[in-house]
Amino acid sequence: MSDESLANLITERMVNSSGLVDFFDLAEALTKPTSISAAIAGLPLSQAIELRSLAAGNKPNNKVAAELARQMLVSGEPEYKPFESTVEALAAFAKLEIICAVADGKDPAPAQEQIDRDCGIEIFESLQAITELIFDLEHRFVREVGKKNVGLPDIKRFATHLRKPNDYAKQIYELAHLLNLIMLANGRWQLSSKSQDWLAWNQSERFMHLARTWREILGDGSARELQSALDNSGEVISLEEKLSSTYPFADGSVSSKITKLASIAGLIGLAANGWMSSWAIKVLKCDYQGASKLAAGSLPQPQDKIICQADLTLIAPGPLQTEVEIMLRRFADTEQIGMASTYRLSALSISHGLETGLTIAEIRELLQRLSGNAIPQPIEYLLNEGELRFGRLKIIGGESNERTLLQSSDPVLLAEILNDSKLKPFALSQLEDGQLASRFEPEVLYFGLREVGFVAIRVDESGKVISPLSATRQALATEKTNSIAADILRLREQDAKLGDAPDDDDLQRQIQLAIKNKARAKFTVTSSNGEIEFLLEPIGIANGRLRAKDRKADIERTLPITSIIRVVLD
Repeated sequence: MSDESLANLITERMVNSSGLVDFFDLAEALTKPTSISAAIAGLPLSQAIELRSLAAGNKPNNKVAAELARQMLVSGEPEYKPFESTVEALAAFAKLEIICAVADGKDPAPAQEQIDRDCGIEIFESLQAITELIFDLEHRFVREVGKKNVGLPDIKRFATHLRKPNDYAKQIYELAHLLNLIMLANGRWQLSSKSQDWLAWNQSERFMHLARTWREILGDGSARELQSALDNSGEVISLEEKLSSTYPFADGSVSSKITKLASIAGLIGLAANGWMSSWAIKVLKCDYQGASKLAAGSLPQPQDKIICQADLTLIAPGPLQTEVEIMLRRFADTEQIGMASTYRLSALSISHGLETGLTIAEIRELLQRLSGNAIPQPIEYLLNEGELRFGRLKIIGGESNERTLLQSSDPVLLAEILNDSKLKPFALSQLEDGQLASRFEPEVLYFGLREVGFVAIRVDESGKVISPLSATRQALATEKTNSIAADILRLREQDAKLGDAPDDDDLQRQIQLAIKNKARAKFTVTSSNGEIEFLLEPIGIANGRLRAKDRKADIERTLPITSIIRVVLD
């Protein structure tokens, strides 16, 4: 396959490519029974009929069969024969009849204007929630729990912040991961390079990224079939009805690809309450610009106006311009997001702004410009105090230090930190000259102190302030923009290495893969007469020897594993 075809395959089959070491890992991911069943459940009507026909031994419809081959459910031309693993998974769908039925007694369709209005609200809320998650991960240390999951305390905190249920917060994490905005690194959820693009985009560009990702997961073949079903319908379209008739094998389970696509469609404003927006058909046709223009009419227009209050809160009566919001979020925390949002200033938030390179004068000027008035006296006091106390508590760490050092000229402050029960897990110990020490990394201690409410900054060994965004920016500088493309490049490099000099473990994995899928392979074996090549169907490995059928010679061969130097799947 070409790199483009591999990328489409990985996207449509929803394979996590970041954890793959080589193509054998990819093969195993694609041939897992759960993966194959999920792929079959996501087949549109014509492909579902064709797969059953091929499994029955009928002559293929080359055009439709090619779509199945592209998804690695059947072999390529000219045979188009279902793989044995596909046939086994298809047996579970044997009792399902392929019927295009329309449900009776369904609720009357609402007006398209009402659907578009509701979809516009969904788009706006999702855009805000994803942006909020990006800022949240800049300020917090969110660990991976289990396998690619987020801990319940972090989910609850984020849900409370959004004023949404826990399930919604979890969906936003999953959506951000699908959008390649966040990633897992060193057991922690972190931002990807795409997140910086997201913050720089306007509402229309963000929506196009949502729509493009959904369309890529759906795939070309499925999109064409769903589009055909929609083109023949009336003005107002029921997404649920079209999905049930277009995808006969969809089982409705949470893990089903079609169920996920339907859920995401509702989350990103392609549908509302099961009814499709007027711009959804344009997304199916990959007209993202046209879809974005239509959707923009249902989104609230951004403005540049805030109200500064004496209780240290800032109220935005409407959504802010992207560049204004990014600047404001550097020194203010959100209390409530929505059509009207509330932000709060604190010693921690002001310190964060100063750490990222802002000055108190710049913060004051922005607040005055956006509010159109002089800022209240309590905010002035907070700004002055933040400037005066900035850098009072410093975290020092580097390659030359075995421990992270916490330094301050205020002994009372250090004593308070040392005796704080919430900081006991960091195992802080007293040193001389106004310092505490911890065995944890500087970044971990930094976030831990902020969680408790202590205003600390990180500095390097020369005393220069380290921005809390610097670690993220350094990771982004070395990260590939397209993670799937980077993963494919890594697989290509590993494949070239295996072809030149595979080690024993690689050979074992290749043989095991051939045995599992009952596939033939070319085995190159060393002997006293030089290298000999056999085309064999491996049966099993025992006592350091391979048993395999030689169909050409009609015999069974036994080969020492140590004599096998190369394996190429046929």
